[in-house]
Amino acid sequence: ALFFAMEVMVVGEIDYEALFPAFIGAFSASYTSHFLGLEKFSVEITQSMSINNFKSMLLVIIIGLLFGLAGRLFSFSLAKLKEIFKKKFENPYKRIGFISIILVLGLMLFQGRYSGLGTNLIDLSFHQGTIQIYDWLLKLVFTIITLAIGFQGGEVTPLFSIGATLGFILAPIFHLPIELCVALGYTGVFASATNTLIAPMMIGLEVFGGHQMIAFLIICIFAYLVNGNKSIYTAQIKNF
Repeated sequence: ALFFAMEVMVVGEIDYEALFPAFIGAFSASYTSHFLGLEKFSVEITQSMSINNFKSMLLVIIIGLLFGLAGRLFSFSLAKLKEIFKKKFENPYKRIGFISIILVLGLMLFQGRYSGLGTNLIDLSFHQGTIQIYDWLLKLVFTIITLAIGFQGGEVTPLFSIGATLGFILAPIFHLPIELCVALGYTGVFASATNTLIAPMMIGLEVFGGHQMIAFLIICIFAYLVNGNKSIYTAQIKNF
């Protein structure tokens, strides 16, 4: 939260003047939520991989690029779908009202699997439950439609969910530890879709521990590089 606040508004520039107020805000929110009984999400990653040869480095770079493309697909599609819906339904109430009917029917068709923030899919991914090859894509589609018609909030955790499920699918394809690949996807898609670099690295450190920090660093770098300078936050300033 601390680093995200400093880098999300202006791409290519970190506002260090905001360091102290961001520090107060981030840790105050953390301690307050802890006091109210809302525990932080964390997973102890027991699996590991060595990145000391060209092959393993190449594999990590490739999945980093794939996570980046997923994040880019999310941010690009969200922007385009917002434009389309605004042209089709100039009245925001009609836009939300009419399209919500189709949205609800679609969510009911899958028995609510893609409703909410996606924490159910995150839990299934980390505990090696049943994840379908299309879960990440359908979660992406339903989330984009929900946001594009005018509902606000709930972008971040769905991005974690999309990345985690995509990581689950990619792990056996690239012969990587499933739990670790799920964690890498959790941070990589977020890095790409939000057009941030340091914050997702810190998420990897805070949520999953530091013993695989090099892998998280590589994933976030290449996911960030491939995102095409797109972001889910339209107010984000590109300072170059």
